[in-house]
Amino acid sequence: MNISKTVLGLAAVIIAVANINSARAAEANNIKNSAILFKIHDIVPVKSNEGEVVGCDYSATFFNRSNLTIRSASLDLSWKDNAIDEVITQEKKEDSVKNNRNMGRARSVTERNTDKVIAGSLDVPTIKPVGQVTVKSRVNSDRCFLMLDNAQFQVKNCNAENAQGQAANRNRGDMACGRLFKYVSAEDPQYYLEFKVVSVDEEKAEIEAARNKQMSQTDEAYKKALTAIDATNTIISGIK
Repeated sequence: MNISKTVLGLAAVIIAVANINSARAAEANNIKNSAILFKIHDIVPVKSNEGEVVGCDYSATFFNRSNLTIRSASLDLSWKDNAIDEVITQEKKEDSVKNNRNMGRARSVTERNTDKVIAGSLDVPTIKPVGQVTVKSRVNSDRCFLMLDNAQFQVKNCNAENAQGQAANRNRGDMACGRLFKYVSAEDPQYYLEFKVVSVDEEKAEIEAARNKQMSQTDEAYKKALTAIDATNTIISGIK
């Protein structure tokens, strides 16, 4: 037996196995890092003229840690009020005992007047790889404190493309476009470590962009109003 050839053969096998393991580790790391992280922050109660809380303004920041460009997506967000849920359950138990009803038919005053879940939706703009965007939105609720808890979410209409500009939506598999989104709670270290700090200039630019968008929408509404007035005047002139 040629010992040298045997040793060389074993060495080649060991190197091949090491390369395979290295490739698998790299792939696993890429899958782990391929995510669009998002967090909810800057939650501000909105009050009516009577001083009652009627809504919750908030910001959602998205950080694209994948190699895909997210062209657009919609998120449905929800937060469950566990305290209200417990009250409803207790009221139904009491009603079932008092009126000899089963739990399915038992009634709860709280359930008829208070939602167990508060919900809202977000439209996600284009996010390039390693890019970050912040979206501002509002939830119609008087329980803004619920938004400090973990959010449940569902991704809809997610459109992504790769570096070559080709559609990268995948309806199956762990890397499907919608499955890239990962909610980060305030209890997760990534909430403080993964997101980029927004500079004062970037914040000013964001505010200016929002103001310009609002002005553009106002101008458009004004033009439509003028058109409607002109049309009305024309009709009145015709009648005279």
